[in-house]
Amino acid sequence: MKVILIAGKARSGKTKAAHILKEILESKKEKVVITEYSKYIKLFAKDLLGWDMVSEPKPRSFLQEMGEYVRALKTDIYFVERMKEDLRIYEHFVDTVIISDVRMPKELDELKEFHPIKIKVSNDLQSYDLTKEQEAHETEHALDHYNDFDYVIQNKTEEEMKEILFNIVKENAL
Repeated sequence: MKVILIAGKARSGKTKAAHILKEILESKKEKVVITEYSKYIKLFAKDLLGWDMVSEPKPRSFLQEMGEYVRALKTDIYFVERMKEDLRIYEHFVDTVIISDVRMPKELDELKEFHPIKIKVSNDLQSYDLTKEQEAHETEHALDHYNDFDYVIQNKTEEEMKEILFNIVKENAL
């Protein structure tokens, strides 16, 4: 099973890149799943806030606070350990897993056993819908000085993203 990690800040284009990659790989008859580290936090938001887990705007402040709380309560690699368990299950059912919401260095480094392809998506747009508190949150800056990505790509038009991601798939014989 191949694992692709997609990192970036809020609104950088991580989800867009994940869906384009999935489309490319499925056209090659691959079985692909997109998953997220944040899926467990989103379940809490669903239960506690009634959020449907997809509608915008996301309850971002709650998600950030819940993530901090769980990491402090359990361990800073709690979500990574949960994902490792998930990956061990996925490997019996799919060819590729795309984790579309990497925000912390340990979410990249602690999955080395799966030999992931690490992609950072950047977006030069400065007009995010984040509050100053949300923008200042650790998850928005934890990867600012992380330099161990296999690829750093700019979020451009969908056609440009498709071409860039198609070349990554080709280069890695995915």
